[in-house]
Amino acid sequence: MNVKVGRVTPCAPGLGKQANGAHGVTRPTPTHRFWDSFRCCVLGLLILALMAGAACLHAGETAAETNLVIGLLVPPEEPGAASLRDGATLGVELANQSPGPHVSLVIRGRTGQWGADGVEAARMVTDDGALGLIAPPDGAASHLVLQVSGRTAVPVITLSADSSVSHTGVPWMARIVPRTGEEAKALFAGIHASHWTAVIPDGRAGREAARDLNAATNSSCSIEKIIEVKSSFTNTTRLCKQILKNHPDAILLWLDPVTAGTLAKALRAAAFAGTLAGPGRLRSVDFAKKAGDAMEGLMVPGPSLEKDAATAFQHFTHAFRGRFGHEPDATAAAAYDAATLLIHILRQPGGHPAHEAFPISFSLAGATGILSFDSEGNRKVHLQLFKAQGGQFIPAGIEPNK
Repeated sequence: MNVKVGRVTPCAPGLGKQANGAHGVTRPTPTHRFWDSFRCCVLGLLILALMAGAACLHAGETAAETNLVIGLLVPPEEPGAASLRDGATLGVELANQSPGPHVSLVIRGRTGQWGADGVEAARMVTDDGALGLIAPPDGAASHLVLQVSGRTAVPVITLSADSSVSHTGVPWMARIVPRTGEEAKALFAGIHASHWTAVIPDGRAGREAARDLNAATNSSCSIEKIIEVKSSFTNTTRLCKQILKNHPDAILLWLDPVTAGTLAKALRAAAFAGTLAGPGRLRSVDFAKKAGDAMEGLMVPGPSLEKDAATAFQHFTHAFRGRFGHEPDATAAAAYDAATLLIHILRQPGGHPAHEAFPISFSLAGATGILSFDSEGNRKVHLQLFKAQGGQFIPAGIEPNK
């Protein structure tokens, strides 16, 4: 398999935000909105420039002339970046063992400021000849990839759970993971707790999560406090006191696996005996390493595996273990399914443009369950709860294997 990796360097931090006071959620300031608009304008101009340059290419100059190229965007700070790369890589490698055009994977990350994730996505299309793109769990990066998609008609499979991703108006998009609201509803319905506190990341990701989590509450439960944290927080004692101030029955750790694991350990050390819960991406080695024994009892949602999907999952885990020497996590499985779905679409006979396959009307058995989508590209999925017991995640109510 051919893999190209773009140069990755850190990006400048975000600009201008202010506290809202209510629930500790931040709102963008006028300065913040200005820079967001400026980035979008610069990105649009850069994409148009790249497309103009690409139009001058002669036949035979792009890899797409001889095989199928798909692109994976991995921002340098993306949690679970290794799982993203490994899952997508395995999807391409296994696809190349079956009949059909050869597939190459291009991996790029950020190289600068002003919407550079979007520029890297555009370069995968214009420079590398990518016919389809995989967007990461980060919602902001997925939005930038979809801006490129809207101008180039290149299909996108996203791993972002933010509900706003499916509101961009790009018709050739599919979301491989459940939405935040769907995961939260499954947790609220399956966990008998009335008083919740949610811990979310700061910035745009936190604002998106707060909106989706609040919308998922029901008449028997409420999120009484929402607390934003930076991934680099250091004063765990003070943070735990803030989280536990209202004596919640349950705490949502809607964070990346490393940050969530660190906080779970601190909360248990602070004598919190209630329920800890979070998104399905916490089913990861990174979370387990950071949380240690505090992982025990954590509740997360995950897709139910029907018979065909259970077979596909076993095939995936066996191949992943053999290829990389360790167990896959939820992010690796989602990236694998994203690559598999994208390749299936690009390999369809008839010579029709790939974007004409959307909205997706077929179903596939994937490692994360049956891959089926609604008219807006959202995954149709039945979720069940998994509980961490004895160092492994098992369906809630079932004893772990000894």
